[in-house]
Amino acid sequence: MNTILKADSLVKSYSLHSDNDTPVLKGISLEIKEGEFIAFMGPSGAGKSTLLHILGLLDTPDTGAVTGYYPAGKQHIYSSLKKKQAAELRNKHIGFIFQFHHLLPEFSAIENIMMPALIAGEKVSHAEKKALALCEKVGMIHRKDHRPSELSGGEQQRISIARALINEPSIIIADEPTGNLDSANTVAVLDLIKRIRQERTLTLLIATHSIDVARMAEKIITLRDGIISSEVIVHKVDNQSGSSQIQSDSMNTNEAL
Repeated sequence: MNTILKADSLVKSYSLHSDNDTPVLKGISLEIKEGEFIAFMGPSGAGKSTLLHILGLLDTPDTGAVTGYYPAGKQHIYSSLKKKQAAELRNKHIGFIFQFHHLLPEFSAIENIMMPALIAGEKVSHAEKKALALCEKVGMIHRKDHRPSELSGGEQQRISIARALINEPSIIIADEPTGNLDSANTVAVLDLIKRIRQERTLTLLIATHSIDVARMAEKIITLRDGIISSEVIVHKVDNQSGSSQIQSDSMNTNEAL
């Protein structure tokens, strides 16, 4: 597989109105292959969301570099991109799914799905046709004209998944996509993500605390105190417990989730 993202020695700190900055990332390096499904795990404050935001052009590191090789292997050195270039690259080639959905309250479900396509310059008729197809795919065609305040949390997340897909991105970044859902909606959203993975060749990066979400991934990267503490490959096997087995590349040990 070809490399789609490469991060070298990423460092990021935040100021909390004190004399000392709070370090979040402490020299993280990783290479992500095209089509990989990676779950990023770790305790709150470990740097999962910050790392994904940097990889997704929503934030910048204090030091270190990120290089993207998308679409179709085209190289982009993030630090060399002007703000408009970064925004265009992000909108066209990276889809985002957030814990709190971030749907625009004044627009209907179908209009929210259309928004990234309209920002990319597509005609309204073409954007609407694509949005309707995605709305049906995520099981929300009957709610297409409802505003976010009229939708449940699970329904809003389905709309946000459709919105993330409308520009046919190379990468999907999901930050705690089931973190704000009840158990029934969590199962529904996970099933939807599984189906999308079967139908589309996407690089999927998910930050999660959920073991159920992590089991779906092909690789689990655990962050702790701003560094990568482990990186394991998930081996899908059928056994009596139905659990996935993971094997550490660095330690060559097996454990079950």
